[in-house]
Amino acid sequence: MDMVGIIIFIILIIFLPVIIRMRMFSAVEGAIRELDDMEKKARKIIIDLSGITDEGLLDDYLEFFIVPPSDIDPSGLADKFRRLLEMGDLRIREMVEELSPDADSEKKANIIMCIKVTAGIRGILKFLRHNLELSRKTGNLQILVGLQMNLELIMRTARAYLEGCSAISSSLPLGDGAGPLTAGMLIDEEDRKKHLHEMVYVRKRFLDKDIGILKPHGPGSRLGMVVKALEEILSEDEFHEVIMVDAAAKMEGEKTGTVAEGVGVAIGGPGVEKWFMENMILEHRTRAIIIKMSPEEAMSHMTREILDACSAARSRIEDIISRSDADSILIIGVGNSSGIPDAVENPGEIQVKEKDDT
Repeated sequence: MDMVGIIIFIILIIFLPVIIRMRMFSAVEGAIRELDDMEKKARKIIIDLSGITDEGLLDDYLEFFIVPPSDIDPSGLADKFRRLLEMGDLRIREMVEELSPDADSEKKANIIMCIKVTAGIRGILKFLRHNLELSRKTGNLQILVGLQMNLELIMRTARAYLEGCSAISSSLPLGDGAGPLTAGMLIDEEDRKKHLHEMVYVRKRFLDKDIGILKPHGPGSRLGMVVKALEEILSEDEFHEVIMVDAAAKMEGEKTGTVAEGVGVAIGGPGVEKWFMENMILEHRTRAIIIKMSPEEAMSHMTREILDACSAARSRIEDIISRSDADSILIIGVGNSSGIPDAVENPGEIQVKEKDDT
C-alpha cells in the first residue's frame, strides 16, 4: 500500500501541473468562444437597427480608435484629450450618417452607442485572445493565471455590454440613466426647453427658487457634451449652487438603489470632463447625489430598484432646494439618456426590467 501511495503521489506531481494548465486553457478558450458569440449578436443588433448591407463597412467602424496624446509634457494634456474625444465623437457621427442616412436622429443616437458598445466587446475579446496566444507561445503560465483569476469579472462586464446593446437598440433605459431620469422628473412637458450640444436645458421657478436643469437629450442613447453645454450656460446665466446627480458603483454587499449625498463633481468617464467641470463649477457650492449600483447594472437594462431610487433622489434634491439659502440652483443629470424622454412626468411609464425578465 505504501508503494501504491508513493506511485500515486509521483504521478500527481508529474501530471497535476499539466491538468491545471489544461483547465486554465480550457476556461479561457471557453470565454473566448462565448465572447465571439456575443460580438456576433451585437453586430446583428447593429445590422438590424441600421439596415446596413455591407458588413465590411461595419468592421471598419468597429476598428476605429483614438490615439492618446503624449504625456511627456503634462501641460495642456486635458485640452488635448478633450479635442481628441470631440474629434472621435464627430467621426463616429459621420460614420453613422454613412451607415444609415435615412434613420431619424434618435435611431442614429442608438446606432452610435451600439457601435461603441460592440467595439467594447470586441476589445475584450481581443484582449483575452492576445493573452491566451501569448501564454501559449511563451509558455508563461503567470499570464494565464492572472487572466483566469479575473475571468469572471471580465465576463460579467462583457455580458452587461451585450444586454446594454440590446436595451439601447430597443430604446430601453439603462441603469446609467439614473441621473438623466432624476433630472427629467423635475421637468414638465410645458417647460421651455433649450437644446444644445445633445443636452436639454430648462430654466424655471421651482420651490420658490430659480433653478436650471441640464440633462442629456432623450429618448435616444446620448451622454451629451456636458462641458460644452455648461460653458454656454454659465456664460449667460449665473448660479449660486450646483447639484449633480449620477449613477455610482456600489461596493459588493451594498444594496442596489441606495441614495447618498456628498460634495464634488459626480461624473464618470476618463476624467477629462470632470477636470473641466471642476474648473467651472467648484467655485460654487457643489453637491453630489449618487444612486448606487454595480457596474454591470449600470450598463444593463434599468431595474425597478433603480427607478424607485431615482424617485428617492428627486425627493432628496427637492429637500436640498427647499433648505438652501441660494437664490439660483443648477441641477445636472449625468448619464445615458436611452429610453428616457426630456420630461418625465410619469416615472411609472419608464420601461424597466422586472425581476422575472430574462
